Amino acid sequence: MRPKIWHHVMTGLSALALLGTTVFAIVRWGSLDGKIPTHFDSAGQPTSYGGPEALIVLLVMAWVMLAGLTAVSFFPNIWNVPVRTPRTLAATADMFAVMRLVITLMLCWLVFCSVQGRDLGAWFMPVTMVGLFGPVVYLLVACARK
Repeated sequence: MRPKIWHHVMTGLSALALLGTTVFAIVRWGSLDGKIPTHFDSAGQPTSYGGPEALIVLLVMAWVMLAGLTAVSFFPNIWNVPVRTPRTLAATADMFAVMRLVITLMLCWLVFCSVQGRDLGAWFMPVTMVGLFGPVVYLLVACARK
């Protein structure tokens, strides 16, 4: 199964967003004060603060996640798909592509807000949930179709 062109586009957008966020954090590193938001509640308000080194952990985690999800997308034989048909494999590949972008953008927004010292916004949690569970629902519907 060959990846669709838009899968490559979404992977490129994910990498560009993460690269831009990493550069942004590096450029702003010197101007960070001793504490930045490190935890947010469901309304997007900071509830815990820590040192700027927390950004390093978050950025490393984001890069590892992007590399891992990209690598896994090239090996459909290891996917745990209940019924292996071309349609279910294609739907699973679509889900990986969308979720990779959503997770990457979510982590980029977390880094951006932490660097800026601002809240995530009340919209962050609902949009993230739709972005994460939407592709799963799409996969389930695609697999259930005859």
